[in-house]
Amino acid sequence: MTQTRKRTRRLDEHWLQSIVFTVALVGLVAVAIGADWPLTVALIGTSTLGFGFFYLLFPGGAHFGMTVANFLAIYACLFEFFSEANFAAAPHGPTMLARALPVLGFLGSCFMRRRRVFSLINARQVRDLDHLPRLTRWLFATMAVGAASFALPRLSLGPDEQGLALLAAMSLVTVFVVVAVRDVVLVMVDVAVVFESVAARLDRLVMPILAFLTFYSLIVVIFACFYRIADLTTPMPQFSLQGDPARISFIEALYFSVATITTLGFGDIAPVSYLVRALSGAEVVCGVLMLLFGFSEIMRSAGPDSRTPPHRPPDSP
Repeated sequence: MTQTRKRTRRLDEHWLQSIVFTVALVGLVAVAIGADWPLTVALIGTSTLGFGFFYLLFPGGAHFGMTVANFLAIYACLFEFFSEANFAAAPHGPTMLARALPVLGFLGSCFMRRRRVFSLINARQVRDLDHLPRLTRWLFATMAVGAASFALPRLSLGPDEQGLALLAAMSLVTVFVVVAVRDVVLVMVDVAVVFESVAARLDRLVMPILAFLTFYSLIVVIFACFYRIADLTTPMPQFSLQGDPARISFIEALYFSVATITTLGFGDIAPVSYLVRALSGAEVVCGVLMLLFGFSEIMRSAGPDSRTPPHRPPDSP
């Protein structure tokens, strides 16, 4: 009885974490899109329905729930680009219905084939790459529909015609997804297994990553101090701001140090003296060396040899 309660509590925690992640991720996409409240609620509601459906009917663990949330968020982004690019004048109602069609069709097909889907999720194994062409046929078919829709703006369709065309296109995509529901689930399972494998190694990667970030930040701060001191102790400004010679503050020196060590080079702050240019070059070299060293240490910590201590030869008599 106690084990059952513990298991139920663990499942509830997974449910809570995954549902919060799903709502937050899809809500973030909706806010970034600039959607109004009805559209935002529709996006979150559709995504929550999809996640809840899989979690309750096919419990595949927290990582599978995260994978479902990722797929739903990616779909929301792709649909927004698809609709804005070719169906910008489509009415609100047909757009919301078209957005929900593939998700609802996919869920309905999963329910109809729930025994097969359940066995696929619980198999929890990555498929061979030989099956990749078959698993992605539905993806190329949906991409073909999206590519064909780019010819529609040349037809100068009215709002109602655009709404009907959008519904027709998404209905065709829904047919592809429903027919290939097994392949879609296989891709989701593969991603979930890989995600779970990566998450299992994160505990060994936390400390190396924190150590790398600490040393990386130290280089940024040290060179920012060098830039600031060089600018303060010379009669002429050592930097140009927006093309004009000017003194920089310590915050601007930190910003320039980050842009330099990451080799971004925005150009809004630029060195004008040989001293600062030499310092910039030295910081870039230090940053590259730190990246190589940090990447090497992180990968070594993630390897299988990090779990066992190194073998010591027996003491000689």
